[in-house]
Amino acid sequence: MIPKRCTNAIRKADKPLAIVLGSYLTSGLGVVRNIGRMGIPSLVVASKKDQLSFYSKYTQGVICPDPKKNEKEYINFLLEIGEKLNEKGVLLPISDTDTIAILKNEEILKKYFIFTSAKLDIVNRIVNKKNFYKLLEEKDLPHPKTYFSEDIKEIPKKINFPCIIKPVYSSYFVSDFNTKLFTAKSKNELKYFYEKAKSKDHEVVIQEIIPKKINDQYGLNAYYNHKHESMGVFMYRRIREWPHSFGNGCFIENIWIKELKELISPLIQSMKYFGVIDAEFVKDPRDNLFKIIEINPRIWMQNSLPSRCGINIPYIAYLDAIGKEIEKKQQTKKVIKWLYFPDDFKSSIKSIRKANLTFNKWIVSYKGKKEYAVFDYSDPIPFFVLAIKSAFLPFIYFSKK
Repeated sequence: MIPKRCTNAIRKADKPLAIVLGSYLTSGLGVVRNIGRMGIPSLVVASKKDQLSFYSKYTQGVICPDPKKNEKEYINFLLEIGEKLNEKGVLLPISDTDTIAILKNEEILKKYFIFTSAKLDIVNRIVNKKNFYKLLEEKDLPHPKTYFSEDIKEIPKKINFPCIIKPVYSSYFVSDFNTKLFTAKSKNELKYFYEKAKSKDHEVVIQEIIPKKINDQYGLNAYYNHKHESMGVFMYRRIREWPHSFGNGCFIENIWIKELKELISPLIQSMKYFGVIDAEFVKDPRDNLFKIIEINPRIWMQNSLPSRCGINIPYIAYLDAIGKEIEKKQQTKKVIKWLYFPDDFKSSIKSIRKANLTFNKWIVSYKGKKEYAVFDYSDPIPFFVLAIKSAFLPFIYFSKK
């Protein structure tokens, strides 16, 4: 059942409505602000009610069935929204689960919605980690040494420990184990974690750990059109992450490294992919090569930073979906840092306790221009909601530019 306030917002939309799908930290909030500032109406559809985007002045939020638990009810819910639209809406997913669910049901959804990514078979070559790493092998692109579960008996003879056990499909694995991956320090641990994943019917890949530092991790965000041309490319480097080792970037800065695009664009073109991508890399200190870790075919949590740097990727995706002309823009050369303070605070304190960061260097790291994940003078309510929920009120002063 769609609440009346959402029905009213849907019917008042004077442009194709952007439907932001999924629940993930700051992703949805970034999207509705990115497109809202450009005058695009939106509706956030999420299965969890504690979404900061629900409190933004740019949107309305509605709770939907969980696509992980009941995909049929989720799709029916979207169809109910579709029936109320004045014209076709634009789907902007921010999670793998929502991305796969809508693509599996494209035939029945396309009556009401426009899709912003390629067909399921193409997207699944990226989302499915087994398919993805086999594709990288086929294209001879640099990536961590990766082994597949069918060779589990031989892997301990080939791989160095510690190593990681990574799920083929990440989102369901996180739901079952509350972690993105397992780290095995020995042959016995590898066997134990493999059996643990198998007990929940998860297929996995086993991968080497590149001996990286936090600043050796990079990202490329972009939108590729139906001709597989990049219409906006943004790059960044991590400053800190949470959790440590295999977490998300909670403090990042923009940077430009042409080699990253040279690795990704030919791959995207060969796959005939179109849509948003979030690619992650590690610069391997052993051979100085940038190695591809993964590509996510959806919008990511730090999406407000590219917009601050001149590349509004959600808006570009929206414009392409409705057939509007897109003007190519270049990423600013000015250094701007993106900060999600609750996670960066935890990351920094842990680093200080481990003597990997001094208090002075922590404070100094906040100097310069910043884009805040949540705080925004023109849209302040999500920040105050986060501050109250997280008990971070004593640290509000850190959010002053």
